[in-house]
Amino acid sequence: MLSPRNVHILRIGRYRVLNHLGGGGSSDVYMAEDTLLRRKVALKVLRVRDADGTQSRHFDREARTASLLNHPNVVTIYDVGREADVQYIATELVDGETLRERLDRGPLTIMEAIDIASAAAGALAAAHEAWLVHRDIKPENIAIRKDGLVKVLDFGVSVLRGDGDATDPIRRPGALVGTLHYLSPEQVRGEPIIDNRSDIYSLGVVLYEMLCGHVPFRGEQVMDTLAQIVEREPDPLPGLVHWKLRDVVMAALRKNLYDRPQTMAEIVTTLNDIRLELQIRERSRTA
Repeated sequence: MLSPRNVHILRIGRYRVLNHLGGGGSSDVYMAEDTLLRRKVALKVLRVRDADGTQSRHFDREARTASLLNHPNVVTIYDVGREADVQYIATELVDGETLRERLDRGPLTIMEAIDIASAAAGALAAAHEAWLVHRDIKPENIAIRKDGLVKVLDFGVSVLRGDGDATDPIRRPGALVGTLHYLSPEQVRGEPIIDNRSDIYSLGVVLYEMLCGHVPFRGEQVMDTLAQIVEREPDPLPGLVHWKLRDVVMAALRKNLYDRPQTMAEIVTTLNDIRLELQIRERSRTA
């Protein structure tokens, strides 16, 4: 079985594994060399052997759903395959860092936050046009290349709107899927229909975190956090944040999904308008 300790001697199909980049859930991600095309890739490898094939189906779905999208802010799928008992997905290698790593280095400027959120929203707007709901938007699933290009990662728990498969736990209506602090109220409540407005909420949490340095709801226990997501209103954003930006964040975080912006395209347009206004204001100030 592939493990971080023996990557230096391993080869999977045409991929020569170079080093371990990270992991979570049921998979690990490695930097590898595609020996055929002579390029570096990120190789995501299924770690567990599941008797009923559930994890394998999730893995296959991640590749299929991400490959439906052709957008500069969505990570590109290069290859999917199996080698002996190893299942893998090869994607473009993002030369940079995740948003989580960036946040850990210190606060972002308002313009940086707008740029990252706008790019991620553009990627999600494309996903939603393809009827895909990501369901796990968080800083760990947003990467920033060294040249500044933002990439949305990991469609492993995404779902096609209206696709309910009772044999698949993460597609079953009411299944709680996602990451605690970024769950929408309707996800917490286990509502049967989860759509693009849940991604809008989760991106609102990410934008709030970029502007404040912390997520809006942080209970001492898991159940406390879940209760806050459903019942409590977020604390106001700092006064230095442009009022239009405050409005779009707070609108995205509304408890009732019908009170939020209804499409990710609206978020993109609003953020781009705010960016332009701030740029004009800065040019006027320095003229």
